[in-house]
Amino acid sequence: MKFNFCKKDGSALVVALLVMGVLMAISMILSVLILRETGLTRRMVDSGQAYYAAEAGVEEALYLLDRRLPGYEIDQKSVGVLPAGYVFSIKNQCNAYPCFDPQDYDLSDVPEEKLYDFLELNETLTLPMFAVDVDDNGNEVVVPVENFTVEFFTKFNPATDLDIDVGMLSGWDVLRWKLFGMKEVDGRLVTNSIHDFTAVSSLQNRSTGEEFSSDAMSPSWFGTTDCSESILQDDRISDRIRCNVYVYHRPLSDGGSLNCQQTEARDHYVYSGGELISKSSCYSIKNFIDDHVGLDATGLNYLTLTNLMNPDVLSVKKYPTLEARMRAARIYFRVETYDKNTVREFAEISVDGEKGGIRQSIDVVVGRDSHAPVFNFSLYSTNEG
Repeated sequence: MKFNFCKKDGSALVVALLVMGVLMAISMILSVLILRETGLTRRMVDSGQAYYAAEAGVEEALYLLDRRLPGYEIDQKSVGVLPAGYVFSIKNQCNAYPCFDPQDYDLSDVPEEKLYDFLELNETLTLPMFAVDVDDNGNEVVVPVENFTVEFFTKFNPATDLDIDVGMLSGWDVLRWKLFGMKEVDGRLVTNSIHDFTAVSSLQNRSTGEEFSSDAMSPSWFGTTDCSESILQDDRISDRIRCNVYVYHRPLSDGGSLNCQQTEARDHYVYSGGELISKSSCYSIKNFIDDHVGLDATGLNYLTLTNLMNPDVLSVKKYPTLEARMRAARIYFRVETYDKNTVREFAEISVDGEKGGIRQSIDVVVGRDSHAPVFNFSLYSTNEG
């Protein structure tokens, strides 16, 4: 039997099939590459749009903080139809100043001194004694503070670190405070205020008769309620800070003395039309607050604290330089508002911008009375849903 190996019938078909297979494989590879690049391009575009949507959310939140009353916050607001748009929230309330959110901080091991802010010499803090909620119709509702205490101390010991007579300490004014309120009287808004100067010093505990020096654990204080015995104690951020009820005489210019309590203000003023109507002494701070949160009151009460410490009375031997005396002149303070909220020192804005399954998240921290984020930067992250 003879075979003719030279016959090549059908070989062209095999070659054609091989060439077509190679071309198809190349086409498929190119298609995959093109589709992948198209997808990457789409995701890059969506990512950019999601980021700009998040930035738009930040701008709207900043605008709302600027245009609304202090303490305005919102749980969540959506703009656009997801997955194209943004969702943002604003945390701007707390029941203490400075604020330590129990959801963010474990305060069990935090030293008490870390729970205080401080006022530099001649520095003034104005704190709204209210917060703003938003009802179902989007209207602002003022929720005023009904109880508060201001607790404060200094780093120096008044009994040993001053170049003045220790016997004068009970009348030595250091922290000036003023509480403002407005209410409607005969169809007109009338501004009222109470104010006082308070000293930080070595004083005598009225209950035990023992001397104590104000510090982070046992601060000097004033307010509407005794912060150690208050029924609102459970609402405090820290129950380790105890407020002694101490003997505190306030000398008068005529040589007498005014024995107001920590829950009373030395002076109470009533103004109408820019004129002083009346003045009284040892006025209950609680009565003032209650009188300015009722139906005829706006509830827009404000507390101001000013550091009026005189560094010249500090011992030059212990504080030889001006810088050392300025540091020693700081007043460390905190404000508790118990079951009601005041404004945080920093508002927290969280925004999620979304486009095509891509999410860009931006978290911004904004200082009070500021129109820009703290340090002028934001933290953001990218997630693909």
